[in-house]
Parts: sequence; structure tokens; C-alpha cells
Amino acid sequence: MMFDLPSKRQIKMVRALVQLKNYRKRHGLFLVEGLRATEEALNSDHSVEFLLVSDDFLKRHREKIEKYENMRIYEVPREVYETLSDTEAPQGIMAVVRMKNFELRNIYEDNFLIVALDGIKDPGNIGTIIRTADAAGAGGILAGKGCVDIYNPKVVRATMGSIFHLPVIEGVDLPAVLHELSQKGAKIVVTHLGAEKSYFDVDLTGSVVLVFGSEAEGVSPEILEMPVELVKIPMPGRAESLNVAVASGIVLFEAVRQRSHPFPL
Repeated sequence: MMFDLPSKRQIKMVRALVQLKNYRKRHGLFLVEGLRATEEALNSDHSVEFLLVSDDFLKRHREKIEKYENMRIYEVPREVYETLSDTEAPQGIMAVVRMKNFELRNIYEDNFLIVALDGIKDPGNIGTIIRTADAAGAGGILAGKGCVDIYNPKVVRATMGSIFHLPVIEGVDLPAVLHELSQKGAKIVVTHLGAEKSYFDVDLTGSVVLVFGSEAEGVSPEILEMPVELVKIPMPGRAESLNVAVASGIVLFEAVRQRSHPFPL
């Protein structure tokens, strides 16, 4: 099975998808890199436009690629591939994937568990939170307007394929959406260092939105003025705060525990 060379236009497209947020948004496309993430994309209900593989990757993994016989696959020399990748040690495979447009109704259901992100700008943290929310069975992610681009290659890579498993809605007017969800009966739970109540003393069953802010600034004052439940993670040690991705995992899996073993009345 022979693979064609990509056109100059396709090479320019890949470079732009790596570097330019506006290009990704305008064309509704994003890039995933690595064998595991590419296979997650191919096995999801996302539309994959084409694959780009290096010649040395094909020598090692041709059988993994040839099974996707209906997919457009392009081969480039290793030295060309490395100019396109933004990773230090690229595996040699990437996919151009079409974004999906999710709406709030896609994640609203009885007893939902939603994660809302306010002003989180670190790609690794956002990606890890998406991966953790996926592992915890959350129904979706709401990323406020101040968050880093969800389709930034570093974010996508940090999700380890979880971006294909649950709806992610970005650019959200978070206070307005949280108000709407509160009106529908959802409990809005916000992690806050000044809270009096611990996260394990709050009922996280039923419909819940867990809100996490940036480590530097926390959750915005506009959200704190809303009728929300403030919770803290007890820290008997000397650290001032936790990484937001770690904090999200702690609270998410308390929700998992409570939903498996109902909260006592």
C-alpha cells in the first residue's frame, strides 16, 4: 500500500493548525498527534480529514495504518515531519480533525456532573482536567471566555484522547450559563481557599456544576456573588494551594464516591 505526498496547501494547513488559534477557529479544524490520540480520533464520531505520517513511523507501524484503508493518508520524510510537530520527540503520526459544535443541551440531563473552568490559561492543566473529568464520568466541560484555547495542541495532547469522549463547550459566558443551570436546579459548587466547608461535607449527588478558577486569581468575583456553595480542600501541610488540575481530581472523585455510595441525609 503506497501513500501520497501531501500538497503544499496541506503542509501549510498543518503548520497553521499548530500555531494559529484563529486559523483553527475559522476552519473548524484541529490537530492531534501521537498514535494513541490519533486512534482515539479515528474511533470516535469526529470527522478525521486526513493523517500525516513520517516514513520511519510507517516502517515500524505500517499494519496499524493500513487498516484505515478508507482514510486519506500522506507520508513525509522524518525531517519534514519534525518541522511540523511541536513535540520534542514526535512519534511520527498526526491527524487533522474537524471540531464538533456542542450546545448546553448536549450535556444537560438528570443528575448531571459538569465541570466549569474560569480563567484557566495553562494548557497542561486544562488538558489534564478534561482527562480527569472523562475518567470521573462527567457529562461535559464548560470553558469560560478567559480560558486557553481548548484546541491548542498542548491542551489536546494533555487530554490523552479524552477530548473525543465528552462534550467541551468553550468561549462560554460562564456567569450567565451558571445562572441558567442554577435556575434549572443545579447546585453550583466553587472551590475557594476562604471557604468554611470542606468539599467532602457537601452533597455532590444530583445535578452539580463544579467550578474551578485559575491558581493565580481564583474564580471571578462575578461568580462568587452568585448563590454558590463554596468549598475548600483541607491542607494540613504547609503548601499554600494546590495545582488546579490536582484540585479538580480530588473533588471530582469525591463526587464519584458519593454517587456510588449515597450521601447520608
